Amino acid sequence: MKKMMQLATVLGIGAGILGLSSVPASANSQYSAKRANSVRLVWRTSMKRHAYTATQGARYSKHLGIRYSNNDVTPTVTWYTDTHEKLYKKYQGHSTIYYHVKSADGTLQGWIWRGYLKPVPKSAASKATPAYVKTEATQSQKITNFFPGVKTDNRLTKLVQDFVVANDDGENYQENWEFCVKNNGFSPKEAQQIHLISSMDGSVGGESLTNAYKAGRLTLKDYFSKIAMSEGAPIISKGDDYSRLVPVTYTQFKGWHIGVATVTPDDTRNLEIGYPIIYVALMPGK
Repeated sequence: MKKMMQLATVLGIGAGILGLSSVPASANSQYSAKRANSVRLVWRTSMKRHAYTATQGARYSKHLGIRYSNNDVTPTVTWYTDTHEKLYKKYQGHSTIYYHVKSADGTLQGWIWRGYLKPVPKSAASKATPAYVKTEATQSQKITNFFPGVKTDNRLTKLVQDFVVANDDGENYQENWEFCVKNNGFSPKEAQQIHLISSMDGSVGGESLTNAYKAGRLTLKDYFSKIAMSEGAPIISKGDDYSRLVPVTYTQFKGWHIGVATVTPDDTRNLEIGYPIIYVALMPGK
């Protein structure tokens, strides 16, 4: 558990810095510590792709710390959603929903209060699927094939896909997981059966494996076997004691249900958690 959170923290800081440098600056971009400290994240999860425009309000970074631009500067841009989050406004005593949006070419992104977003007629909205969706689906299928005799489960797939987004900043690993499990309709009994195998490893050895994989010196299966399968598959809703983890094998899950989520280099969601990330959720078949 500590390894997972350490890596999430390290990658969150590094990727966050890189993310800021990739966002075009504007004349009215500014950081406000007061604004950032005035909100608390309640939940964050993925959402379907919808097209909007916005001419009021502003576009912010996560937690509203940085204001990238007022929306009247980009009145003709069509924004496409991929994530939404609920923020509690401490001093106002209520919660509000923000959507994470990107422009069609991917050069602009940020968080906009949903009340400022106006739907674009479906006939005018682009139907193109982002490239990362296809590549990550292909990689997820490759990983699924490592496990003989398993059955792809849409609920488990949605669960780990949501967890990628919810755990993006790595702040509350356990709480994020529990939220995703509950939000995807798993009963307490089912939650106690879900095993999560994660590629997140903040150790020196884990960093070496990640670098070797990125450099092409390890195949996908070799990488996942070394960094994840050798660490075991805990039922993370049972608690934080990971001292008794034992390695798992691909064949021991025959007959189980599986869901896989990955992050690949072409992912355009500006995830702070970085790449590569692989989450595999497994649950005994009925």
